[in-house]
Amino acid sequence: MPRKKKTVEEEKPAQVVTEPVFDEPEAAVHGDVCHVPWAHGARDVDRVVVFSLDGQRYALPIESVQEIQQVVEFVPVPDAHPALLGMVDVRGIVTPAVDLGVLLGLSRRAIRLETPMLLFLCEGHLVAAVVDEVDDVFEVPPASLQAPSELYSLKDKMIGVCKIGDELVIVLDPDRLVPSSISGSQGDEIGRPNP
Repeated sequence: MPRKKKTVEEEKPAQVVTEPVFDEPEAAVHGDVCHVPWAHGARDVDRVVVFSLDGQRYALPIESVQEIQQVVEFVPVPDAHPALLGMVDVRGIVTPAVDLGVLLGLSRRAIRLETPMLLFLCEGHLVAAVVDEVDDVFEVPPASLQAPSELYSLKDKMIGVCKIGDELVIVLDPDRLVPSSISGSQGDEIGRPNP
């Protein structure tokens, strides 16, 4: 009995189809957002208030920022956390004022009359954060916010990193940024807005 000849199709090994790294490879050009598996996991943030500390740009979600004002006189607190500059009165609310740079591991900065303070909510408590400069409110480009890498020492205080314009901006998590011993989230009324 004659043997059947193999066709060309039978001799080819099965091809394995893999998913591309880009969700839409035809649209991925220089400057577009790269969707890589490890980059997902950051919570959605639409708009941020961008500020500077030691030349690096950081941001807080706009919904946590109450207002921006110039620095005011601090009432010193004895034996306080190194980042705590003192307490300030914000329209009747006793509010802790912190050097945000010190909280992020930077050195203490000189405070001048024009130094800005960001008033933001940390776990429902008002905190005044002294920064070098407040830039502006920016839209976060869709799908550009990436979860922080395990290599970042600030990972526990971050929501993620995104690109705004030509710069990378570290988006901080307001609820994990200030220790509870400063913000008053251990049950006392420091920094708690009146209902």
